[in-house]
Amino acid sequence: MSDPGEEIGTLVVVVLKARNLRDRHTFYKQDAYAQATLNKVTKKTQVDVKGGQHPVWDEELRFPVSKRVSDETRKLEVSCWSKEPRTDECVGKGSVDISNTLKTGEFDDWVPLQMEDGTYRGEIFLEMTYYAKTPPLQRRASKWKPTERLARP
Repeated sequence: MSDPGEEIGTLVVVVLKARNLRDRHTFYKQDAYAQATLNKVTKKTQVDVKGGQHPVWDEELRFPVSKRVSDETRKLEVSCWSKEPRTDECVGKGSVDISNTLKTGEFDDWVPLQMEDGTYRGEIFLEMTYYAKTPPLQRRASKWKPTERLARP
């Protein structure tokens, strides 16, 4: 994990929903959850019981953003999982380069999910907002005296 001294802000990721996920269950719908990893910090959503191929989470995950620039600190890895009795099963994985989000402040889009062999496994919708850790801008003093500021000519 990054040193708090080199933290430049917080990335808020809202994992909204997924679509077209592969569901191997025949008689019932899968219980799905999403997982996101940035700079060795991994967070999960709650399980959408019987979410099936189109689960909805609408959960907020917060990640510290490091000043150090590398593939590890600028690539958000997302994955969808099916909660199983013995071992959870990976439905699909995807990744997003957050460099542009750190500049513009926002990202709202579908991220394609696939398996290691490149097989398409659906999409997950992410809403990301970046909040810089810099102090808020200080407003300069007005050139007008308080009594003259809103006075009409």
